[in-house]
Amino acid sequence: MGFFFTLVADRLWTVPPEVQLFVAVGFLGSYTTFSTYELDAANLLRSGQLGKAGLYWVGSAIAGMLCLQAGALLAQRFR
Repeated sequence: MGFFFTLVADRLWTVPPEVQLFVAVGFLGSYTTFSTYELDAANLLRSGQLGKAGLYWVGSAIAGMLCLQAGALLAQRFR
């Protein structure tokens, strides 16, 4: 993120603040979240906790999809 902001703000071109926020939080933030998720699963595997690693890996994906669907349904209800 520091690389992006330094490059954009100081070096190459002027980008509107809204675009900077979108890239920094929306795009780069997703990478850090995914990296943390994968690191946690890898640490569980390294420590020999195969069952916990599998449950965490699959469970997070399923819970994420269920929450996404619930949010979409709520948004449609309150249109």
